[in-house]
Amino acid sequence: MKNIVGQTPRGKDFFPRKKIIEKLYRRLDSGSHIYISAPRRAGKTSIMRYLEDFPQDGYAFVYVSVEDIEDSENYFKLLSEELLESKAVGKLMKASEKVSSIFERFKEHVKRIKLWNIEFEAPERIKPKYIDEFEKLMREMDTSDFCIVVLVDEFPICLERIISEHGPKDAVEFLHSNRSIRQRIKKGIQFVYTGSIGLPNITRKLNATATINDLNVVSVPPLSEKEAGEFIRKLLKTYGVKYEVGAVKYLMSRLKWLIPFMIQLIAQMLIDDFDSKSERVSKETIDKVLDKASNHRYNLYFENYYSRLDKTLPKAESQIAKHILLLIAQQDTVPLEALKQLKDAPRVLEILEFDGYINNQDNVFSFNSPILQMWWKKYAVE
Repeated sequence: MKNIVGQTPRGKDFFPRKKIIEKLYRRLDSGSHIYISAPRRAGKTSIMRYLEDFPQDGYAFVYVSVEDIEDSENYFKLLSEELLESKAVGKLMKASEKVSSIFERFKEHVKRIKLWNIEFEAPERIKPKYIDEFEKLMREMDTSDFCIVVLVDEFPICLERIISEHGPKDAVEFLHSNRSIRQRIKKGIQFVYTGSIGLPNITRKLNATATINDLNVVSVPPLSEKEAGEFIRKLLKTYGVKYEVGAVKYLMSRLKWLIPFMIQLIAQMLIDDFDSKSERVSKETIDKVLDKASNHRYNLYFENYYSRLDKTLPKAESQIAKHILLLIAQQDTVPLEALKQLKDAPRVLEILEFDGYINNQDNVFSFNSPILQMWWKKYAVE
């Protein structure tokens, strides 16, 4: 198992989340459309890619990231193109005349839209739309022996971008369009959405929670101590790193928040340290590495936590979020009472909690990751 830091581990480099995978298949087997709820860097994209790479019999998965989409039409354009270009769908077309016929018609309709958009002559008086053709495809798919699952990553960020670019009304219409499609689908296609920003939070702001109440929520928690211990040992074994008795357990106690990314980042540093010194990893080694992890030269990963706030939140909320996080970083814990006077504090706190920055214990907030807290304290100046 190679140690992949910053990218999405796939194939044999993916640490299997067996319970989560099994839960997802149970929901899919029941016909549900799913929303995967998980903070960033918790491994949700890796899970989706694993489903895509190793589908169970009767399933084909198509992964689509919509993080940079800013309007409804381009959203359905991207989904349409990814479906048509998918190797999994291509195999199904070869294996099933029915599927082949459905997708060939869909391909011709998409081609017609593209021709119209580049101003070739077309017979239609009304401009055809991707959303209409996509919805037709959803209604036509009706199979009993397999299911195409569309994995839509960063759906909430897409929704926030639509709000920012076109306003709440367009965002609500977009949500209604997605729900309408899900409601009209026959057996043959299902959707799995995910994103590290809380979708329920955004829909509450839009007074549109009814547009997502048909989704079955599956949460992705941090690794258990047993899972994290196994993961760390596998990574260190791959690179021949030797360690003292109790070192792995000590590392977990220092990390606290046992998400794959934090484990992989520190494992990378321990591997590098062992490679240069050939000394067994000890508690002292771990302490030094954790301190080094929050130094400026490692801020490539943590800077993304900071800049992401500007990318995913309106300017006013982003500023409030940065202020709250700096307070918590400096004070270790901050009670809710001390933050109530800030405008939109409850909504911002919920976003920060869902996105994995902080946790709430009895209305007292603290950072999930001591490493991120150290970095924030040093470099996230308001």
